[in-house]
Order: sequence, then C-alpha cells, then structure tokens
Amino acid sequence: MEFTKLQGSGNDFIVIDNRDGKVYEILEELGIGIKDFVVEVCKHHTGVGADGLILIEKPENPDNDFKWQFFNADGSVAEMCGNGSRCAVRFCYEKGLTGEKVKFETLAGVIKAEVLEGGRRVKVQLTKPFGLREEELVCGDGKIRGTFINTGVPHFVIVVDDLESTDVLNLGRCVRYHERFKPYGTNVNFLMPISESKISIRTYERGVESETLACGTGATASAIVSFIKGIVSSIPVEVETKSGEILKIYFDREFNEVFLEGSVMKVYEGLLSFEVLGKY
Repeated sequence: MEFTKLQGSGNDFIVIDNRDGKVYEILEELGIGIKDFVVEVCKHHTGVGADGLILIEKPENPDNDFKWQFFNADGSVAEMCGNGSRCAVRFCYEKGLTGEKVKFETLAGVIKAEVLEGGRRVKVQLTKPFGLREEELVCGDGKIRGTFINTGVPHFVIVVDDLESTDVLNLGRCVRYHERFKPYGTNVNFLMPISESKISIRTYERGVESETLACGTGATASAIVSFIKGIVSSIPVEVETKSGEILKIYFDREFNEVFLEGSVMKVYEGLLSFEVLGKY
C-alpha cells in the first residue's frame, strides 16, 4: 500500500490516496478494522510513526477537489485539523488533483485553501470559530483559568508566564479529560505573549494524547484568544510552535474568515508492508 508522509510545522501525517476505496477493501480482506489499522501504522518505532492518518477520497460534490477522512493517531476521527489539511492539500496538488485554489470536504464542512511556493507553503481557511467562553476548572489541588473556543475542533487556551516550566503533559491531560468537556474532551494550548504580533504556544493534543510539535487549529485558537484579550493587536498573528516553526493566522475582526498559513514538507514516500499489521 503506497503512502506519503508529510509534516506541517512538526505535525506529521501519513497520507494515502483512497479514491478507489482500496484501503477499505484491503483491510476487509485482512480482517482488520480501520481504527486498528490507523493505530498500528501511526505508532512510532514499530510503525511509520505520525500524529495522524489521512485518506484522500472522491468528493461527494464534483465542484470540490477531494474529500478527506482524518484520523488521530489513536484511531479516533476528528472533524478538522489545520496542519493536516495543509499536508493533504500539498499531497493532492502534487498528484494533480487540484490547482492552486482548492476546495475539499471535511466533517467540519467545505474547506478552502491556497497553494503557495509550489506547495512548500499552504494557506487554508478554517471554519468560523464558535463557543467562546471563559472557564475556571479544578485540576488536582489547584484551579486553572482559560478560554474555550472551537476552531473546527475544541480548544482550551491558557495564558502562562513561562512556557518552558509549564507542565504541559499533566495539566494538559487533566484539562483534556475534565468533566466540563465530556464526552469528547478538548485540546489544550498553553500560550505565552512575545510581542504585539507574536505569541508562543505548546499544545496537548486530543487523539495523540501527548504534546505535539505543532497544532494548526490550536495555533488559530490561541491567536484569536490573544487578539480578543488584547495580548496582540496586529494581524496576522505569528504563532511560534514547539517545533520552532512560525504559523501565520489571518482573520477579520468578526472572525468570519480565518486563515492558517505555514510551511509543508514532504518527508518521504513509501510502500507499507502488511507485517506492521501482524499479517504476512
């Protein structure tokens, strides 16, 4: 089974062309469910290793370029992924499935994107954010104040003074599974101001269940919250991720149009052996 591994700002994904439905046919022959397939392939050390897996499929509406199925590394389905969408767009652009202007179908709706620098950068429009609210949560022996916002997937944004000393794993896990966000949980972002146009973040990502090097929808959520709180005052907002890469977030003041822009790198193309699935 052919696949391509791409990464956007350190967020890495396995992308497979499934327009002919071959993935589901092969898994049915092997007696393996899609969730187990995703988990095994995304495992580091014993699999390809990735934060998620993307299947490219035929669009339901022929006016759109393609449809995707997005899976987190734990096999769960996500409505949207900012960095994953940028990787999917580059993949499809290089396969000749799209031009420089792109429209594709997700569970969060139809997403628009623009290919820049021959695919080395991609700008993608996210869904209009909603659900903005302030929250105070009890985590362990203390309380955590933050802002909830959904930028295609749910995010909880916490402003901190020092990112390096922040216990991202434990605090992130506590908030991610907090009863306030049941049953689906939330992603968690820790935000530190840098300048009037730049912030730095670290993210605990739902579905990966750990800190990731970057999160596109999390960068977007953090940028919008920063603007609302007056932490930044100019647009676009530059967001420095854990990987060191800079994502640019564009939006109008009513947040009707929100865009995420950043670099995309093709890591390698390969042929998946079924031994990784325990099948010989």
